Amino acid sequence: PEWFVYLFMLTLLAAAMSTSSSQFHTQGSAIGRDFYETLTGKKGSQSVFITRIGIIVAVIIAVILGYILPENIIARGTAIFFGLCASAFLPMYTLGLYWKGTTKAGAISGLLTGTLVTVFWYLFVHKAEAVPLGISKMLLGRDLLIEQMPWPVVDPILVALPLALIVTLIVSLITRKPEERHLKGCFKGIK
Repeated sequence: PEWFVYLFMLTLLAAAMSTSSSQFHTQGSAIGRDFYETLTGKKGSQSVFITRIGIIVAVIIAVILGYILPENIIARGTAIFFGLCASAFLPMYTLGLYWKGTTKAGAISGLLTGTLVTVFWYLFVHKAEAVPLGISKMLLGRDLLIEQMPWPVVDPILVALPLALIVTLIVSLITRKPEERHLKGCFKGIK
């Protein structure tokens, strides 16, 4: 029915507005608190004013980018971000939940591996991002580091996630384990 379409569209609009509001507030707070207060040591009303200016600047930049960037940039950016997060965090999160042998060094190594391999793959191998960005062309003189199929169309998560998992496992196996008392506290109530 027609009323459901209106309700659904209003729901989407509300979700978009709350998300953008949170993003603008975070950006303004980062400028006001993280930069201004840290660099000047001043707090209070001046910091609030700088935060408000930061929010206004963030909104202006968002509007300008909305007119300049292609229509599908949000979907593309979201896909890239989720792939990066999965490659970086999923191995250490899963192993941390289900394997008591995971160490801090293993988790950090896996996080770095997942992040770096994903970024490398996007910049030098994955055709959809590497060619438009042109970093591979600038540094290596060719559009892609590996041009032979299927590599230019293989999503970075298919390479980075297994590598991050393997690195997390190997580093966890060769580094010192957490104390048994700490592990018991972490896994208390879990069978």
